Amino acid sequence: MGPGLDRGSAFVGKGHGRRLRGLSVAGSGLELVTPHGPAGVAVLRFHESTRKETLERFGLHEVPPGSVHLVRPSLDGEVLDEGLLVACPDGSLELHVHGSPALVERLLVGEPSARQSSAGLSLEAAALARVPEAPCSAGARLLLDQGRGHLRRSLVEILARADASQATNLLDHWRLQRFWLKPVRVVLVGEVNAGKSTLFNLMIGEEQALTSSEEGTTRDAVQGRGSLGPWPVEWIDTAGERDDAPLAVERAGQEQARMAAAGADLVLRLLPMDGGQSNHPSPSLGSSLPSPPEVILRSRGEQASARRPSPDAGVALDVLDDPQGARAAVARCVLEALGLPGDWTRTSGQAALYDKSQAEALAAFLGGDSSPLQALLDISD
Repeated sequence: MGPGLDRGSAFVGKGHGRRLRGLSVAGSGLELVTPHGPAGVAVLRFHESTRKETLERFGLHEVPPGSVHLVRPSLDGEVLDEGLLVACPDGSLELHVHGSPALVERLLVGEPSARQSSAGLSLEAAALARVPEAPCSAGARLLLDQGRGHLRRSLVEILARADASQATNLLDHWRLQRFWLKPVRVVLVGEVNAGKSTLFNLMIGEEQALTSSEEGTTRDAVQGRGSLGPWPVEWIDTAGERDDAPLAVERAGQEQARMAAAGADLVLRLLPMDGGQSNHPSPSLGSSLPSPPEVILRSRGEQASARRPSPDAGVALDVLDDPQGARAAVARCVLEALGLPGDWTRTSGQAALYDKSQAEALAAFLGGDSSPLQALLDISD
């Protein structure tokens, strides 16, 4: 491996054709093999001529067919995602990543999103650059307010007065407001025929996922956007879990499900109504990242009972005959598990953080180092 290349990472560099440490990620070097558009998981395939170099750049040597390896693709030194490098039985290599269209585009053509292109901009200009990406009106209004200078004025006061309470207040609000800028990601997992697709369709308000009594109907992760109160939510329906999946495509779908769950803010696990336990533990993929919280739903296809984190709190659901009651009960479980209020609002014109780096700068200030905060203020239009 060359200097600066960590095992399990690969880097997309700048230059003609955009290259993955010498590998073209445009044209024949890397191609998208799943449909375009939002999805739980996107699959990209490397050209067979780049196999040896691809493995070397990911810090790997020869890999056996059917093996799966955790990797972290990155662009110009910034980790974009945590995904899977899959060695297919036919000898090809596939990269399985989260199915955000913006992420897929960056992997294919290397173009920065509004977040990356805002580097070096003032607090005001960077906020306005992100308005088109806001997933809800509350997020767009928050960004517009910061574009008018509210965050800058608040940070100036914090530095001038050494105001720890004001800094703490901004950080406390950031824990919630960040979900107005990046939707809550909820992944449905569980046994085959547990009713995941029926529940998924209910939560997004349309029949986007196929439902059937036949086992293994869902084989790819399917993504849909919805909302719970003021919070935008990305719901992801996944392939059912079973140890004896007869087809390779179904087994690949189950691997996608494990990857999607590992990157979730919350996992909803559907288990049998009879009280059985899952034989499939929550996925970690060998990652050093913490596992997402999990809520159990007891189901029998179209009927389910939801159990909140407290094992004694149960709510009977009937998805088909009482969809409104079922949706309300699931929404309550999700919001409680994540600590999100169902009716939270903010006053127009208030200062708010809109980037993780700003939260880190305030945390450093509270720890006695004001230089990161000052650096944010030093950039002006």
